[in-house]
Amino acid sequence: MKPYLLHIHDRPLTMVKFSYDGDFFLTCAKDGDTCLMRSDNCERVGTYHPVGDKAGAVFAVDITMDSKYVVTATADGKLIFYTLEGEQVHSLNHGGILKYVEFNQKPGEQNMVVTCNDKFKSSAELVPNRIMVWQFQPPKKLLSIDNDLPMKATKVKWGPFDETLVSIFEEGYIIIWDAAKGAKIHQIDAHKGPVTGISFTEDRMLMLSCSKDQSAKLWTMDEEYELVKAFETDRPLNDAAISPLYNAEKDPKYHILMGGGQDAKDVTTTAGSSGKFEAILWNMVFGEEIGSVKGHFGPMNTLAWRRDGKGFVTGGEDGYVRVHHWDKDYFTSKKFE
Repeated sequence: MKPYLLHIHDRPLTMVKFSYDGDFFLTCAKDGDTCLMRSDNCERVGTYHPVGDKAGAVFAVDITMDSKYVVTATADGKLIFYTLEGEQVHSLNHGGILKYVEFNQKPGEQNMVVTCNDKFKSSAELVPNRIMVWQFQPPKKLLSIDNDLPMKATKVKWGPFDETLVSIFEEGYIIIWDAAKGAKIHQIDAHKGPVTGISFTEDRMLMLSCSKDQSAKLWTMDEEYELVKAFETDRPLNDAAISPLYNAEKDPKYHILMGGGQDAKDVTTTAGSSGKFEAILWNMVFGEEIGSVKGHFGPMNTLAWRRDGKGFVTGGEDGYVRVHHWDKDYFTSKKFE
């Protein structure tokens, strides 16, 4: 399996994201660029630029299910909405250092985004750590959680049916909030180190969290929020995702993909192979590693499965995007069941 190596960014990648149909994927990085790529041949369709100055680092990007609108969250505190074609629709002055943004999950009614930001002190005002929900059209603030927020959230996503917000923290907690009132519903003491990422199955009923404490954990998203399984790896994890084929009618693949590696600042003191920058594939039922895919020359920051489960895309600290397609034996060989 030969990956496509895309050198489309000059700085570390922060996120890769597939469109709902899987024909495009978006990448964003700390160089301020957000690129729209074709999934099949990896050609760049275009980049998203805000009107006026170049964006600061872009920490997150999302696209609606009908692929009409794209939203980016930038380090200079702006929430920018574009059409897919690249026209800017709105630019909201959000304040703080925006770390994450995600459209709500209701098909046909994706008119809200959830965001989180780090506190930022400027001469004019002090913006606290907060989690916010904004309406997209017309733009207005619907919810702000700041006083109840114990520390800064690094990412926040919508829970099942847009009823809850799920936020992760560097202190190892995952906190669930009521999406309408902003009340705290549940706190999971999930990891011993910073939680670096969460991802969900398609119906958002299972959540996979990963952490710098070298483990990934699978949780149910009903009222119990109970731990289903823990996966202990040998490297700090930055991202993990559940295969979209896990509930396929025919030949389901109970696989999770994880990636990370030694922190960027420690890399110079070790040899390339020992940094553990590969993508690793685990079986989520048996909790065993199936294999690994050679990868970046630095920690892997973000990964995403293709929507059909036939491959994946990773983005690294080295500024490269690697696009992998599984070989035929991934679907035929007994090893990968």
